Amino acid sequence: MLQPAAVAVGPKAATTKYNLELSALLEPLAGTPQTTTAMVVLFLPLLAFAVLYFFGRYLPRKGDWLAIGITALAFGVAVWLFLQTWNVTTFHARTNWFSIASITGSVANFTAGILLDNLAVLMLVIVTFISLLVQLFSVGYMQGDKGYSRYFAYLGLFTFSMLGIVLVDNLLLLFMFWELVGFSSYLLIGFWYHKPAAIAANKKAFLVNRVGDIGLLLGLFVFYTYFRTFDLEALRSLISTGIWADNGFVLRYTLYEQPWVVELSPVMLTLAGLGLFMGCVGKSAQFPLQVWLPDAMQGPTPVSSLIHAATMVAAGVYLLARCYAFFTIDALTVMAVVGAVTALLGALAALTQYDIKAVLAFSTISQLGYMVMGMGTGAHDASLFHLTTHAFFKAALFLNAGIIIHAMHRGLHVAHPAEHIDPQDIRNMGGLRKAMPLTFYTYLLAAASLVGIPLFSGFLSKDAILSVTWAWAQTMSANGNSVYYLVPITGFVVVVLTAFYMTRHMWFIFFGDFRLPFDVRSLRLAPEREVERVMALPVILLGLLSLGIFFSLNPLSFSDSWVVKGIHLNILLPVKALLSNRFVEAVMLKDEGNHVIHIIIGVLSAMLALAGIVLALIRYNRKTALELLQQEPKSSVARLSYNHFYLDVFYNKAFVRPALLLARGLYRVDKRMIDYTLDYSSKWVVVFSKIVAWFDRLVVDGTVWLIGGLSKAVGWIGRNLQNGKVQSYYAYSLFGFILIILYIVLF
Repeated sequence: MLQPAAVAVGPKAATTKYNLELSALLEPLAGTPQTTTAMVVLFLPLLAFAVLYFFGRYLPRKGDWLAIGITALAFGVAVWLFLQTWNVTTFHARTNWFSIASITGSVANFTAGILLDNLAVLMLVIVTFISLLVQLFSVGYMQGDKGYSRYFAYLGLFTFSMLGIVLVDNLLLLFMFWELVGFSSYLLIGFWYHKPAAIAANKKAFLVNRVGDIGLLLGLFVFYTYFRTFDLEALRSLISTGIWADNGFVLRYTLYEQPWVVELSPVMLTLAGLGLFMGCVGKSAQFPLQVWLPDAMQGPTPVSSLIHAATMVAAGVYLLARCYAFFTIDALTVMAVVGAVTALLGALAALTQYDIKAVLAFSTISQLGYMVMGMGTGAHDASLFHLTTHAFFKAALFLNAGIIIHAMHRGLHVAHPAEHIDPQDIRNMGGLRKAMPLTFYTYLLAAASLVGIPLFSGFLSKDAILSVTWAWAQTMSANGNSVYYLVPITGFVVVVLTAFYMTRHMWFIFFGDFRLPFDVRSLRLAPEREVERVMALPVILLGLLSLGIFFSLNPLSFSDSWVVKGIHLNILLPVKALLSNRFVEAVMLKDEGNHVIHIIIGVLSAMLALAGIVLALIRYNRKTALELLQQEPKSSVARLSYNHFYLDVFYNKAFVRPALLLARGLYRVDKRMIDYTLDYSSKWVVVFSKIVAWFDRLVVDGTVWLIGGLSKAVGWIGRNLQNGKVQSYYAYSLFGFILIILYIVLF
């Protein structure tokens, strides 16, 4: 309920104190050199898109040098902004964007601005750095493609869209860039539009994401309806001023000198927060909307690295971090459960996949589930830490997969140009470490980080999430309900599954003997070179960044990480500004006191990862090359995993087919009833109009003509009777006399 104070709280409203003036919170803020520079970083990729899209085909090397140069400049400036902002200060510039006058005469002002804090500059560096490496890699991977300049243009548009999400300071602008990211990914997934599978994949990604975005839009509307602003800083200030009362959340503030009272029930706040979370469910591929991400692998592999491993799918987690103040305890609990379920389903599906990119895609779903689970359990900083480490090691895995696919294409083209052999099927590989040692070692570094091996970055961030999740379960189970421990237990199970499917993945690709009937050395670019240098440099850098030493001087302790310290809630967002402040504070206190538990969880996580590796080695080490080639899901559980729990089949039967049947039915109604009725009714109208015209001409006009004719005839007779001749008068009199006589005689 949102009402003027005098209506909401009765006669005492006049004496109520309103300390917060919303219009003052939305006053324009002058820009600084840092915010102006951030605007430059934002629009540099858009400039690259515009130039390459319209003129790229006419530029030397079709403009790849321009795209890489502009992105390198953006990355360099982003590093400068990072050094200016990180743990130093926050820069915020705001201006009045537009105003809308209501029918009551009040004016609603909408603002737009740039917000640079630790989280923004961290994401700024990640996005520009990954984009730069992907574009470098693409020079070798996409060389000779007909859409070469168009590809780099689309990368520029995507980078611009993603940077917009990172930099803007209000939810309305964030939603606009959010949709632009979805459109950019649609273009990149369907880049090879001559492939039906790619077109189907980009349509699926676009439509599934729109389902989540409907919830996001409704959540935005709810928050604006009650708080009258989209500005993130203003919303946080409003929430920190409000209090929890018996009837829910109560907030008093003034807007243009008019006092207002907001009374929101916990259910409404929870639903509004879950609306925002729905945007994350779509974009970050959470259950039940994760089905689009595996299909999105139809795009070029560097696109998979940029969009579906490092940046776009992480946008949902970034949204949760930016809106963390707006979630109630119930909304966070739903978030934790959805994240845990997603992590488990993604890991189970990855166990039986044979496409090299499909394994990594389901792994991405699983790791995103970890991040969302962490957000729901109060591990705000741990989730963002995992987002950071995941960006590097998963990008390394995808780019290395691109090198392998590239090499398989090259080898198959030389050895078996007429045969159809899937170059992405890991059953067709084996023993690649002998021919591609650089790829093997960089892949191994990234895979070790993903599995969570100590001394690697993934171990630190996973350990952080699991530790806080355990503290969350302890806090939530204080009333004796131990069901909440299922969430951290699920996290530990996923550790084992991740180690198992990545060991299986590595075994199929790099170990044993090469399983195709030609020399594995033909996969090399040249006898003395494994891969193009422009493709090797990005994977080397990303592989090295999978080491924990780059994120913490103590690579066995996440609490010493400079990333965790910089994005802690106490730095980014005061706990008092959270709707769930007491809950999050309780979890933080519980976690800070669990130093022994941290050590136990770290050791347990490492042991579980080792157990998963050992189980996979036992399972696949004894298989011969022929047995590995013939591996097919046999049991019902394996088929369930291989087919992603038949979610696509379910959605197809439950939603797609009914929608198509309804569409066909409406089409038939339109063609056979509405169009038929309109067509034949028009013909009958023509016939009726002809009948009416005939009636008008013969009956109406004829009657008028007849009356006129009769009048003329009668007039003519009357005129002739009065002709002035005595003989005529005598004759008429005689005729009348005769008629009288006849009447008397006859009647």
